[in-house]
Amino acid sequence: MTSKFQQRTAALLDIIPDEYDGALIISQVNGCYFTGFNCDNGYLVATKNGCVYITDSRYTEAAQKAIDWCDVVEYSDMKKTAGEIVERLAIKNLLVESSRMTLKQYCNMADAFEPAFLSEEGDLDSLIDTLRVCKDAEEISMIKAAQAITEQSFKHVCGLIHEGVTEAELAFEFEFYARRMGAERLAFDSIVASGENGSMPHAVPGRRRIKKGDFITFDIGTVVGGYHSDMTRTVALGKVSDEQREVYNIVLKAQQAAIDYLMAGGGDLAECDASARDVIKKAGYGEYFGHSTGHGVGLEIHEFPSVSFRGGTIPVGAVITVEPGIYLPGRFGVRIENMMYKTANGAVNLTNLDRDLIEL
Repeated sequence: MTSKFQQRTAALLDIIPDEYDGALIISQVNGCYFTGFNCDNGYLVATKNGCVYITDSRYTEAAQKAIDWCDVVEYSDMKKTAGEIVERLAIKNLLVESSRMTLKQYCNMADAFEPAFLSEEGDLDSLIDTLRVCKDAEEISMIKAAQAITEQSFKHVCGLIHEGVTEAELAFEFEFYARRMGAERLAFDSIVASGENGSMPHAVPGRRRIKKGDFITFDIGTVVGGYHSDMTRTVALGKVSDEQREVYNIVLKAQQAAIDYLMAGGGDLAECDASARDVIKKAGYGEYFGHSTGHGVGLEIHEFPSVSFRGGTIPVGAVITVEPGIYLPGRFGVRIENMMYKTANGAVNLTNLDRDLIEL
């Protein structure tokens, strides 16, 4: 039976321009997508004449167990091994991931694969993006599992918020609890930003101690089966001011506008971005929302597509975030984020937590 990884590789070969023999995949994340084997020193040579996975002695046995649909070759001298593969598969040229390799890596690989030519001009990265963006049922299941752990861990941490606790302590508690619940790792370094630190969208949790009246923004996520979740919630310790409540409700209204757009079947990235951004602009806070409304999520925490003014079509099967925010420098910030799964007729909300303002 053909594995899904073999099917993915075949799908890539189908869309590679005819003038190329195939592709050389060197990035860990794309290697995992096409083989199911997560390795920091593996190279997939995928051609119309056959496929070979190259790795070193540290990973050979594990790779052979994981990849059963193509040859797994161990190398000690990459130039010798690559040369043998070029000759065996009659390779004249290969596309490479130009955005995922350094100049030094390209030079080393180009030398190793001579006389075959490695080309960065065929936009292999975009071809792979078109495949990875459409999540299948198993991928969605992993994202949902990661999100369930994220939500459970967030609830746990909310119960630990009190005057005097630090941002860093809350971030640590989130990670500890999430791992106990089965997370492989964090999806990214958690953001816990309180009070005036909340005005920085990517603030680093520090030693600031939580005070009464603070907004506390949690931007958090976990990984299950290699797939990421991403969620942001802003809560308060004690009662908030009228201004804080107003800003929170504006952000919530903006997020709901983008979600409604997707639920109704909207499929344009720029329109989705504008649906949230226009709400914030009309409320007089446009200059305090500088980042895009969202991004793709999957094997990476930030992947294609970007929900921004640059536009484009939201592919059916994509998982994207909707995360507008308002950030008042030196005072406070609010961001609310859900993950949405684009379907043929609308969208499915993958985030289950309520978004009403929580005053602890």
